[in-house]
Amino acid sequence: MNDPVEVTRLLHDAQAGDPVALNEALRQMYDALHGIARAQLGNEQMERTLSATALVNEAYLKVFGGTQAPDWANRRHLLGVAARAMREVLVDSARRRNAAKRPREADRLQITEISMELSDGVDYSALVECLDMLATLDRRQADIVAMRFFMGMSAEQIAMALEISTSTVQREWRMARAWLQRELAG
Repeated sequence: MNDPVEVTRLLHDAQAGDPVALNEALRQMYDALHGIARAQLGNEQMERTLSATALVNEAYLKVFGGTQAPDWANRRHLLGVAARAMREVLVDSARRRNAAKRPREADRLQITEISMELSDGVDYSALVECLDMLATLDRRQADIVAMRFFMGMSAEQIAMALEISTSTVQREWRMARAWLQRELAG
């Protein structure tokens, strides 16, 4: 049974202090809430880390986890608040996933460390020696440096040659260049 008038009555009874009324309203609304959760998960472009049931439960905690009970106007209001809470849970989950993909603070390089280009005054024998060391650590980075420094290829040309994205080439180039600068300076 999911009668909108009955659910609205139960919500008003819950606001008046009836502890059983809210549980009954949510029990009657569970299928609708679960449907909203499935729809929201279906719209999510990222990998799924939550099931529809887990999303309903997380949204419940978000809505009812505070000290003050929400003030419901009707069934539609409950569904709207629940849908917004589900979106917030999905956004929080995506942010946590994306944050985990970022490098740790200790692994990040400062822009000043990689701002200088390798210049014409580089000792080529030292550079070749460093490139050989880099190749043992990261073959792709060594290839990118060789293509860029010795062949003068652009990031786009290297990306096509190595069948990787341009942004990957640029990121790998910055990392390799910073590593080489440290090795050549020391």
